[in-house]
Amino acid sequence: MNYFIKRDLSEYGPYSLADLQKYVASGNVLLTDLCRSEGLTEWVPVSQVIGNIPVPAAAPQPPAAGTVYGGTPSYGAPAGYAAPTQQYPPPPSLHWGVCLLLAFLTCGIFSIVWLLVQALWVKKIQPATKALTYVAIAIGLWLVSIIFSIYRGVGMARAGHVDPMTESIHWLIQIGLLAAWITAAFTMRTDIEDHYSSAEPIGLSLSGVMTFFFSVFYFQYHFTRINEMKRQQLGGYPA
Repeated sequence: MNYFIKRDLSEYGPYSLADLQKYVASGNVLLTDLCRSEGLTEWVPVSQVIGNIPVPAAAPQPPAAGTVYGGTPSYGAPAGYAAPTQQYPPPPSLHWGVCLLLAFLTCGIFSIVWLLVQALWVKKIQPATKALTYVAIAIGLWLVSIIFSIYRGVGMARAGHVDPMTESIHWLIQIGLLAAWITAAFTMRTDIEDHYSSAEPIGLSLSGVMTFFFSVFYFQYHFTRINEMKRQQLGGYPA
């Protein structure tokens, strides 16, 4: 007898009972996913189908090195992705294009907020990360920069010029903000690569140049593709 799996609005299959057991063991199919057998229309949780049938341990499946996914040789295709038994929270799901648009409309403010969202997610998958600390420092310096810019503008309006000490402090704050931002971005890059090379081995490799110039949007570009890959992974099972 073959079975179909339903997750959200998508339906996958048919799969044999052996395949179903294998995918449950690897974490690709959850016990809470809906399942039905051929010829029936009623959906029940996978846990009711598996029941007391022992689930075999899944053999590790390393990602295929250099496999092209979606036309970009950045990480393995869904067929080479072996989801771990432990379920990790998915990365932020907002499309990278929407992030870019919102950052443009808010004069960059959204990119700062979204970097914090990304850092909070990294903290969930890598509890020992220092990325969130660096992001907090960057946000703190950004707020100080806004306040100091207002103070600097008021002083210039009153005196007709900018005090050299005030100007020096202003640039020190800007340099500190840039350093904290870059440190946060590269710390997150390391943590993300570590996670997707070990806990969820899809072989993700992130460019240092792209991280330097486009950190928030570059990360979100890959998060968008990873989320899409996870949504399609049931259909990408090996035969």
